[in-house]
Amino acid sequence: MLTRILCTAALIALLSGASLAQQRGGTDFVRAQSAGDWRGTKLIGASVYGPDNSSIGEISDVLIGGDGRIRAVVVGVGGLLDVADKDVAIPFESLAITRGAANGAIDKVTVQYTKEQLRNAPRFAFEQMSSPQTTGTGGKPSASHQ
Repeated sequence: MLTRILCTAALIALLSGASLAQQRGGTDFVRAQSAGDWRGTKLIGASVYGPDNSSIGEISDVLIGGDGRIRAVVVGVGGLLDVADKDVAIPFESLAITRGAANGAIDKVTVQYTKEQLRNAPRFAFEQMSSPQTTGTGGKPSASHQ
């Protein structure tokens, strides 16, 4: 009898939890892109222009902080013959993004930095992931393990 009561109580708790999750489920997910949202696929690859409307480079990556907010975009700054010479991280707040006519498209990304300022800016260093740690020597098995 006690087993039956405990199973019934557990089932009620499980079902009420599922019901609560279903009620909240509609607010936990983003259902559509808002008018002010930009998709990452549209941002990466966008050309960046300086205050004089000259092309500075192209966004190659987006840096997202631990809080989930975009910290910066990584721009390949042109070197000789506009071939990317180095990566520079530009704070996201420094970007002026103009929407394009097509849905979700980005027409133009401008910054107040000149090409020369970005050439002189510090090179952005991507985090160097260490190789996985393993146990043992990685060499031949010792005599005791043969």
